[in-house]
Amino acid sequence: MLAKRIVSALIAIPLGILIAYEGKLFFLSGILFITVTGIYEMRSLLQRMNMRLPALLMYGNGILFPLVVYFFSNSSRAPLLYASVTCSLLLYLIAMIIIFPKYSAAEIGVSYLGSSYVGILISYIILIRHLGPDGFFYLLYVLILTWTYDTGAYFAGIYLGRHSLSRLLSPKKTLEGVVGGLLMTVCAALVFQRLHPIGNYFESVALSLLIGVFVQVGDLVESALKRMADVKDSGIMIPGHGGVLDRFDGLLFSAPIAYLYLKLVLFR
Repeated sequence: MLAKRIVSALIAIPLGILIAYEGKLFFLSGILFITVTGIYEMRSLLQRMNMRLPALLMYGNGILFPLVVYFFSNSSRAPLLYASVTCSLLLYLIAMIIIFPKYSAAEIGVSYLGSSYVGILISYIILIRHLGPDGFFYLLYVLILTWTYDTGAYFAGIYLGRHSLSRLLSPKKTLEGVVGGLLMTVCAALVFQRLHPIGNYFESVALSLLIGVFVQVGDLVESALKRMADVKDSGIMIPGHGGVLDRFDGLLFSAPIAYLYLKLVLFR
């Protein structure tokens, strides 16, 4: 399993960086592929919980946000981002009337939550990439620190783990793994700071800690979903890692918090 994880990482990480660097339609295509695959996995998880879910609504709502963010994320068109969130909600509410009584209100609500979980959160990757001329370096920072936390937590948990972080959600995750992941993330931030500064050292370390914490939160959220669905992995697409959601669960949470930190703290 470890060998598969390493091989997959050696292929996926350079490819991910290349796509992020391109930053145009190739980048958008990659984001949409992750979005559609993530929604497919999310829908499968929810269906295992005996939910009947409208596929067209889920996929349509999920890809709406990345498309709007990619094409309309400059400052003069920023209100369209808020409008897209409102439109997606209205779409679901209207659909609840049109398809009544095929789906219950609970199923419509879960469908909206599941597609927004993937579609809205992944859109922050695009928003970071569009943060001016240095957008690629900001995104690279978030990607590297997210992967570093995952790697540090994984190995610290294997070799040092003694105390469970959450026995109900994920018994194999440990407090030692969290500490190891955070330390590795801070070290990566300090190295990155020497190569391409992100604010001052204090701001960079603070952001690295936020990223590490939210990567772990994202991992626990997905663990909760898999526990409810009674599955080990969200999918089988990535050998050694599971599905797309298994690989991107942390990034779905680290990207929004990093974007907010950059906008509210560093660019204030």
